[in-house]
Amino acid sequence: MPLLLFGGTVTGIEAGMAIDGWLVLEPGRGDHFLLFYPVEKWFRDDGTFAEHTHRLFGALVGLLAIATFVATLLADPRRRARILTGAALLAVCAQGALGGLRVLENSPSLAFLHGALAQLVFCVLAASVVYLSPRWPVGAHKPWPQATELKRSALTALCVVYGTIFAGAWLRHAVSNTALAVHIALVLVSTVLCFFLAKKLKASARHDDQNPAGRGMQEAIALRLNILLGSQLLLGSGSFWIVFLVVGSAVPEIHQSILPTLHVLFGALLLAQLVSTTMWAQVSGRVAPAEEGALLQANPGGAA
Repeated sequence: MPLLLFGGTVTGIEAGMAIDGWLVLEPGRGDHFLLFYPVEKWFRDDGTFAEHTHRLFGALVGLLAIATFVATLLADPRRRARILTGAALLAVCAQGALGGLRVLENSPSLAFLHGALAQLVFCVLAASVVYLSPRWPVGAHKPWPQATELKRSALTALCVVYGTIFAGAWLRHAVSNTALAVHIALVLVSTVLCFFLAKKLKASARHDDQNPAGRGMQEAIALRLNILLGSQLLLGSGSFWIVFLVVGSAVPEIHQSILPTLHVLFGALLLAQLVSTTMWAQVSGRVAPAEEGALLQANPGGAA
């Protein structure tokens, strides 16, 4: 999340090229290795601070992705767990390389792609978190009453919300009336889809009398969806006011980037919640026997 916050800030204040170079910073004028960039230069202005901090958090996420993959190989026999954490590591590496190329090439197009794909990387990381969670079922899991319909609705909302975020990234990197129109249209569609998904979750929970845990989870997910959706609509309205009515064609100050950056972050959180909802609806009522048996053999106490 801090990585997304600083990445959004870098875009908001147009500081993507505040520091020349990628792994070797300021080539020919210091040749500093990324992790040893001098503190006095790091704090010289808002743009340099935001950009270098964003890179440092990117390096940290990369190291954590490596550690998670290695730990999964050593401690978790489930094939899907290894696939997910491996995919997360590859996604983080690809995103980091794309960010580096954006700087080396000084390419606005790569900057847009880097911002748009960041949300997909966040989705893969969220899926890994959900699957590796102690709450993820390793045995019989009581089905939700409307699991199939909920999975379909959640997956549809997930795709449309990502389309909305993609259009939002387009709007942030190349302000145009077309991008604004597409983004607003998708906001309306995604709002309706998320609202009715939350409503379906509540309806499913009301019919889940024999499964208190499942009922509680569905109600909690519905509440989080409504909170995230409401927050996004408010932050989006505030961002529109700042970007189009206050700042205009000027370069935003760092305090003016706060609402647009929070808008980016809450979009990622909404997307992650939809990933989680889709996964829980998918697993409701079934766990692959081979994976369940492998985990029970490896950790019978934990599975119990």
